Amino acid sequence: MVDNLPPRRPGFTSGTEDEVWRGGPAMRSAIYLWLVSTAAAWFIFLMWDKLLMGLYAQGIFSPLGSLSETLFPEGEAPVLWLSIIPWVLCIFPAFWYTVNLAVVSYELTTQRLIVRAGILVRTHDQLELFRVRDFLIDTPLHLGILGISHIRIISRDESLPVLTLLAQTKPEQLLNTIRNKVQARKDEVGMREFETNVI
Repeated sequence: MVDNLPPRRPGFTSGTEDEVWRGGPAMRSAIYLWLVSTAAAWFIFLMWDKLLMGLYAQGIFSPLGSLSETLFPEGEAPVLWLSIIPWVLCIFPAFWYTVNLAVVSYELTTQRLIVRAGILVRTHDQLELFRVRDFLIDTPLHLGILGISHIRIISRDESLPVLTLLAQTKPEQLLNTIRNKVQARKDEVGMREFETNVI
């Protein structure tokens, strides 16, 4: 006789595992990094370009064209590729952070919270909901202005004691959803919290 019941995950499992929510970090959380990086690149570029023009005046470089020709038309311009160095050094970290943020995904099921991240090396972390102990919404000033927050989930999982959901647009709503699923999962597996005071 074939059992027609839906498949179940091994371990503390009761019932099927269904997806409740799927999302990722809000990309607009990288705006401030881009603004700071661009301002720093522009400032360093102006100083760097003046330095290169001074070195060219001493006969070190050949006038192969430069980004600074429109800014300093009366002076000789150093080589183009040297003028680009400050932009590359300042903008690349913001670009890399943005790409890393874009590949992060979160998935909440009735049993687990799953995090996938990484570009060159992909990681796949998961947290059983019945191991969750507490929640925290963290809202730095620069993110609060944009209306987004981090959600930190504290658990008993030794490999993942604090799981952070980065830059969520509706943190209170998502936190309530996670909390309800955590409580439902604890009831399902029969887990209860006991606090003891040790003197």
